[in-house]
Amino acid sequence: MRIVFPDGAGCVQKPEDLEPLQRIGPVDFYQGPPQDKAELIARLREAEAVFLDYSVMDAEVLQHCPKLRFICFLGIGYASCIDVEEATRRGIVITYTPDYGATSVAEHTLGMILALTRHICAAAHSFRQGRWEPGQFQGVELRGKILGIVGLGPIGQEMARLGAGIGMQLLAWTRNPSPERAQYGLTFVSLEELFSRSDIVTLHLSYNQETHGLVSRALLNRLKPDAYFINTARAKIVDNAALAELLQSRRIAGAALDVHEEEPPRGEYIFRSLPNVLLTPHIGYNTREAGTNMLRIAIATLEAYLRGEQLHVVNAPG
Repeated sequence: MRIVFPDGAGCVQKPEDLEPLQRIGPVDFYQGPPQDKAELIARLREAEAVFLDYSVMDAEVLQHCPKLRFICFLGIGYASCIDVEEATRRGIVITYTPDYGATSVAEHTLGMILALTRHICAAAHSFRQGRWEPGQFQGVELRGKILGIVGLGPIGQEMARLGAGIGMQLLAWTRNPSPERAQYGLTFVSLEELFSRSDIVTLHLSYNQETHGLVSRALLNRLKPDAYFINTARAKIVDNAALAELLQSRRIAGAALDVHEEEPPRGEYIFRSLPNVLLTPHIGYNTREAGTNMLRIAIATLEAYLRGEQLHVVNAPG
């Protein structure tokens, strides 16, 4: 079985990490993303199994992969990169790697919240430029503020733990509220109430057809003028044009974004020009610990497939 990593993988930290897969078959590991779709197709043409980081395998790409039978998405948001319906029609099994890095993403989210509300990046840049401007960087104390958590899967639960740990009040929205999930003094509310009351709103949802555009202009308009918005989930969950307008007009205090509709963004990218926005290049998951977990889970899904079993399978090919 020929195994292909078409766009590299941060979870492969040293060559010997690939040894379990090399015992299954030859492994083509490409360093870095393809330049365009044509190069992606060329890399995938002989693949029987693919470990996909973030390249887009749409219907056109899939039709050029006649030998492909298995895709493991290295992460959670597989629907943003794979045409699941087309893959299913072609008999391709899709798996993913849940629960590999909930703590890493939640900690990155907390870091972004602290950096944004205390102007840490702007202050550090000012200082490096030789300026001394302590009066320009008055921040916000988080203790006692309301943290609104949208989505209460493993990452959202970790975010609740961290928020409670620094003394924040917790609101949450999930499709499956239950008393058992209401930990750390958390209160379940509607999306409308969460956006209206929260001082900081943070997203922790998987991207799929149900969550596409879930955070609408109407919801964003409910944010308080001194509220902050954080997205370490997926960009397509949000009406980003509406978010940019709110930030440009200073109708909310700021935003921190680790995920972007186009990665990397090409051409003009409105959020780059806004001083009240903190941007990182989709690194919330990227810790040594999360990488080790991700690769272990990914390899296990392929081994299960080869035994005729299912592990973290998201579709049902005929």
